[in-house]
Amino acid sequence: MFPPESFKQTSSSMVRMKNYRGLILDLDGCVYVGSEPTEGAVDALTKLKKLGVKILYVTNNPMRTSEEFAEKLRSMGIDCEAEEVLTVSEAVAAYIRSRSGPSKVLVIAGRGVKEYCRRFGHELLEPSEWRKAEYVVVGMDPEINYEKFRFGLKAIHKGAVFIGTNPDVTHPGAEGIEPGSGAIVAAFKAMAGFEPIIVGKPSRIIMDVALKKLGLEASEVLVVGDRLDTDIKAGKAIGADTALVLTGIAKESDLRGIPEELKPTYVFRNLGELVETLYP
Repeated sequence: MFPPESFKQTSSSMVRMKNYRGLILDLDGCVYVGSEPTEGAVDALTKLKKLGVKILYVTNNPMRTSEEFAEKLRSMGIDCEAEEVLTVSEAVAAYIRSRSGPSKVLVIAGRGVKEYCRRFGHELLEPSEWRKAEYVVVGMDPEINYEKFRFGLKAIHKGAVFIGTNPDVTHPGAEGIEPGSGAIVAAFKAMAGFEPIIVGKPSRIIMDVALKKLGLEASEVLVVGDRLDTDIKAGKAIGADTALVLTGIAKESDLRGIPEELKPTYVFRNLGELVETLYP
């Protein structure tokens, strides 16, 4: 384990080291950055599969489907099926269905959200159809423009339920930090004057779905990611142990002065070190 001087684990927390039956893993910045796997990720995930550890990749990225994420992982040499990926897009569409059944949804987010809304039987609206909207879903949208801001805001003020996919204002890209869903969600929040319902990490909504998919209790699972404010906070929301890897957003310098409520159970340089330590 990687214990920087500013973040030494106490002997009592070291006793908590155990072989977890399941891992909930972030993707961007944890398993890969851009199109490249992070250091040690391929061998580590291969070993976990051989050991029979259940793996569920949970991502706040609303741009792709589970099938597409699984294909991306396989292209890197990581064995993965679509059923092992839970996207925020699927969680959003399922959440709306659980609240209201098939609904009229104005999506100002990635195409993944639109695809899952179709799969769950929702009616997708054009921005000009804002008067009919029962829900407005806001997230990462590379084609965001003034028209979408305008009509989305009108729909929210008319009474449509305001849902944000996730609060990550940035995400790691191949050439550095890039804008994330949270930047667009924050703009709508400022205009609307109230908080949206957040479905993605760190919300319990997506994490409860993850536990159900794994068929495990929170005490049997380790939640792993590269962000304190989403991944680690999400794990703590369900009472699970957490591990921070320093291959994405969080860096060693960020470990100084972490609030107690955001301190991970473990800190590792990468997934390789995590698996070497917890599954020797």
